[in-house]
Amino acid sequence: MRVLYVSPYPPARDGIGAYTQVLARAVRERGHEIAVVAARPDPGAPDEVIGTLGDGGGASMRAAVARFRPDVVHVQFAVPAFGARSLAVARRPAASGVPVVATLHEVTRDTALLRGPGRALYRRLARGCDRLVVHTRAALETVDALGLDAEVTLVPHFSAPPPPATGTAAVLRARFGLGEDRVLLAFGHIHVSKGLDDLVRALATLPPAALGGVRVVVAGAVRRRHGPFRVFEARDHLHEATVRRLARRHGVRDRLVFTGYVPDGDIAAWFAAAEAVVLPYRDAEQSGVANLARAFGVPVIATTVGGLAELFEGSPWAVPPGAPDRLAAAIDDLLTRPAPARDTSAVRTTDTDLDTVAARTIAVYEAVRGPLARTPGNRPDAP
Repeated sequence: MRVLYVSPYPPARDGIGAYTQVLARAVRERGHEIAVVAARPDPGAPDEVIGTLGDGGGASMRAAVARFRPDVVHVQFAVPAFGARSLAVARRPAASGVPVVATLHEVTRDTALLRGPGRALYRRLARGCDRLVVHTRAALETVDALGLDAEVTLVPHFSAPPPPATGTAAVLRARFGLGEDRVLLAFGHIHVSKGLDDLVRALATLPPAALGGVRVVVAGAVRRRHGPFRVFEARDHLHEATVRRLARRHGVRDRLVFTGYVPDGDIAAWFAAAEAVVLPYRDAEQSGVANLARAFGVPVIATTVGGLAELFEGSPWAVPPGAPDRLAAAIDDLLTRPAPARDTSAVRTTDTDLDTVAARTIAVYEAVRGPLARTPGNRPDAP
C-alpha cells in the first residue's frame, strides 16, 4: 500500500509533525510505501517529503498525488498545524478518487476557540474524508456533537519510543543549576491552556520544607505560528510573561527554571531527571507528553481534562483543572511517598503501544480502500 501523509513534519518543531514521522516510519517498517506533503518547506526535510503546501494548498496536493499515486491520503489535522493553510486543506484534502483519512488532533480545542468558523471548517473537512480518526472519547463526543458526516474510528495516541539520547540528566542538572533538587517536569510547548499559572499558585501553597527542595523545570518554548495565527503566538508569549510575574509575586521565582526549546537528544535526559511530570492543563484533546512520561515510567500529576481523564483514571494524582489547592495536595502527596521504581511495562501491554496503534491505523487504511468507503453513519463507539 502507498500512503501519502499531509502534515507538519520534522525538522519543523511541531508535536503533530513528530507524531506523523513516528507513525509513518512504523507503517513503512510494516512493508508499505510512504511519502509526505509537509505543511511548510524546510531545506533539512528528510527524503520522504516529496512536496509542501503552497499558499493555495490544492495545486500542491494534486501534484503530490499525481507524482506518488497513493492508495490512501492521511491528513494529520489541527488548525495550529496548518495555520492559514487550514482552509485549503479542509477544502481539498486529496485529489478526486483517492480515499482520505483525517486524524483530528485538536477538534475540541479548535472548535471551542474558533467557534462557528471552526465548526464550519471541520464540517468541510469531514465531507472530503472517508474516515476520521480521533484519539480520545472526549474528542469522539465532540465529533458527535458537531454531526460530522463521516465514519469515525478511535485510535489512541501512541506511546512512542524517545529519540536517541545525546545528553544525560547529570549534564542538564549542572547546566541549569539544579543541584540535588527534586525536579517536577512541565514539558512541551508553552501554551495558555496548559495551566502553568495554576502550577505557580500550587507551588506557593506547598509547605516550606517541601518547596525548598523542589524545582519546576518548564522544558519548552512558545510554539511558532504563521500568518494571522501569530496572534495566538503573541498570546502564549504574554502568558509566559504573566507566569514569570506571578512566580515573583508569590516568591517562588527561584523554584522555576525555563529551558527554552529542548533538542531531541535532551528529551530522555529530562525525563530521567524528573521526579514526576506535571500536566496542570485547563483543556486538552490528548497529550503526547503524558505518553512520553508513561514510556519512561515517570509518575504523572495531571488534571482530568479531555483524554487525560481517560489515561489517568484512578490515579491518586489526577486532579480537577483550575484547582491549584488540589494540585498542590497532589504534588505534596507524591513527594512524600517513597519514589516508586520506574516501570514501563504498562505501556507495552496497552492499546497505546506503537505496534498496536500502527496496526490499527493500517487497518483503517485497508477499510477505506474497500467497498464500504464513503458510507457514513456506521461508526463504532469503541476502538
